Amino acid sequence: MTRTTAAPTELAARPRGGLRGALARRWPAVLGVVAAVNSLVLLARFPAPVQVWVSAWCVLLAAVIYLTWGTARGDLGNRRLLTAQTAAVLGFGAIALAAVAVDPATARSVLAAGWLAHAAWDVVHHRLGRVVPRWYAETCLVADLTLAATLLTVGLL
Repeated sequence: MTRTTAAPTELAARPRGGLRGALARRWPAVLGVVAAVNSLVLLARFPAPVQVWVSAWCVLLAAVIYLTWGTARGDLGNRRLLTAQTAAVLGFGAIALAAVAVDPATARSVLAAGWLAHAAWDVVHHRLGRVVPRWYAETCLVADLTLAATLLTVGLL
């Protein structure tokens, strides 16, 4: 049996082990958790109606960011992608309007559903590799899931 030695470039390309290596590979996920936690800490300072209002419009903003980024990247020249992004903005806008129209307890469920729906939207974009960069879709996915889980468990609102 012969033993081969890896070239220096192969060694550099190998994933690092341990926590540091995991963080280096999953930095978008770490960024998503940090962003969501920071958002929740800031939001917790406000009364429930303000929390609902801000959260509702952030759900809509998440969809608008995808539409804007896709336009800037030139991915929305494809009519199907443009139609899907426009429909998403309208759908997430409807979720935002519904959240501000109901009592805070119900709004919590509406917003959690909105963040879960946007997380699914993130998965689609991550797999397609279009409209937004993959790292952004991963960051957004983790942030959305963190926000939804918080709304469904801790409540915050």
